[in-house]
Amino acid sequence: GFWVGFAVFFPAVTGVMAGLGLSGDLRDPGKSIPLGSITAVAAGFLVYLLIPILLSLGADPSGLRDDPMVWSKIAVLGPWLVLPGLWSAIFSSAVGSILAAPRTLQALARDGLAPRFLYRPTGDNRELLPGMMVALAIAVTAVFLGNLNAVAMVVSMFFLTVYGTVNIVATFEVLSGDPSWRPKIKVPWPITLIGGLACVVVMVLISPVAGLIALVAEFSLWMYLSRRVQKARFGDARRGLYEALIRWALIRLNERPMSARNWRPHLLTFVDDPLKELDLIRFSDWFSQGRGVVTVCNLVVGDLMSDELDISGRRQRIQSVIDAEDIVVFPEVDAVNDIVEGLINVSQANGMAGMSSNTVLLGWPESVARRAEFLRVMCRLERLNKSFVLGRIRPKYMFRRETPAIHVWWGGLERNGDLMLLLAHLLHSNAEWSGAKVSVLSLASSELMRSRTEAHLKKLMPEIRIEADVRVVLKPKDETVTEVIHRESAEAAAVFLGLEVPASGDEEAYAERMDRLAGDLPVVFFVKNSSLFVGDLLETTESANETDAGDGDEADDRPSRDTRPLPE
Repeated sequence: GFWVGFAVFFPAVTGVMAGLGLSGDLRDPGKSIPLGSITAVAAGFLVYLLIPILLSLGADPSGLRDDPMVWSKIAVLGPWLVLPGLWSAIFSSAVGSILAAPRTLQALARDGLAPRFLYRPTGDNRELLPGMMVALAIAVTAVFLGNLNAVAMVVSMFFLTVYGTVNIVATFEVLSGDPSWRPKIKVPWPITLIGGLACVVVMVLISPVAGLIALVAEFSLWMYLSRRVQKARFGDARRGLYEALIRWALIRLNERPMSARNWRPHLLTFVDDPLKELDLIRFSDWFSQGRGVVTVCNLVVGDLMSDELDISGRRQRIQSVIDAEDIVVFPEVDAVNDIVEGLINVSQANGMAGMSSNTVLLGWPESVARRAEFLRVMCRLERLNKSFVLGRIRPKYMFRRETPAIHVWWGGLERNGDLMLLLAHLLHSNAEWSGAKVSVLSLASSELMRSRTEAHLKKLMPEIRIEADVRVVLKPKDETVTEVIHRESAEAAAVFLGLEVPASGDEEAYAERMDRLAGDLPVVFFVKNSSLFVGDLLETTESANETDAGDGDEADDRPSRDTRPLPE
């Protein structure tokens, strides 16, 4: 059939890539390759167009169909002209391949994409010998298969996949708008896209089986190369495409109004030492649960112009730490004159167009004075509509039970409960916490208040579609709130408590009270919800209607859906 003949004929007439294989030996590849390739294709097109015309003029259709050597009967010198011409054509194709293939293998080996023995940087012709031997072995194997037509069909598939890939990559480069893509011959992307798709269609028409073999071989090669750690000296078209997609998405995102339903945690986590605060980074990743963006920032006090800071080196060290732990976060290092002012400035500047950080996470400072400074930072972050989380994680903490417990303490009037419960839910959604049990705890001073609070919370959990147990504890008169929290959450793997804004001048006293509340609990997170949707992150139509329609006195008695550190 036509497509089988096309498959046999195709590799012999498509030498577009031959110039690329010899580009290392060209004086001016940028000029020679386009000129030579276009000239060769144009000349070949004319020759192969003239051949059938001349044959039709010199022989009848039956002779053209039945006699493969009809050329030798109508040529001027007969077989003395045709046979040397055939031999020259075959030899030139073989020479072109045997010259290009070793150089291609050598270039791949130099970039770490092929075994190193294929590249010997000796500076003489001996460096091509290993690649030439590999190319010769492949060619001889194909010859000894006997059926060259079948081999030609598979070879055509590789040619088509290469040309198709080149066209598709060119399409991506144009669409990505990468400034480094500056070809001398600008081809519109619809043409390259049509060329790439045409290659796929022709592969299917020739032989789906041979096409599948070629695709499996090339996919296996791609999988092998993608697992190799290499430092490429060349660009990657995918990055340009990703950047174009990100820009497009950010523009669309900025055009859409933000709502509580679309809210997701974009955390900005500040660390002094990524190794010492690795658990805090890990919790940041758990809180985002693959839904938000986590930035891990290391603030360095010093002059940005000083060579001793080594901003790039610090960022690389953080990246190596998180890569070793398989944590998906974005490292950042910023030089500041003062830590506190640096926290505020970086928090304001972090992010872009609809993707700025909305939650700031800090590690627990042992110094009461530093903790008081963080509380002042919290007050300023509230003006920026950024929530604040202060986490204290005991060194080398471990789950104390096979089924770890996550406790959320519910109460007060600071409207933190929705964010705390949402963070607990995201934490529970991670594979490492999949067996955890989320519990919402609250305190009541009387049996009547206990029953009302329990009924309200049990009704609330199904409405917000979060699986959590409800437990309302009746506070004994001879125990403080702190003692009750320590008793009830002693075995919890993570505890969430709310924060309120302390009065000006009371920050240190409040910081000391936080220390007493944390006590010996292994993991505690103090949460202040300052987002644009305070109290609405878990809002439901049913609960909103119920609150609006409720009796005024009952509304006062109904427990708040938010929490803070309860008074001692």
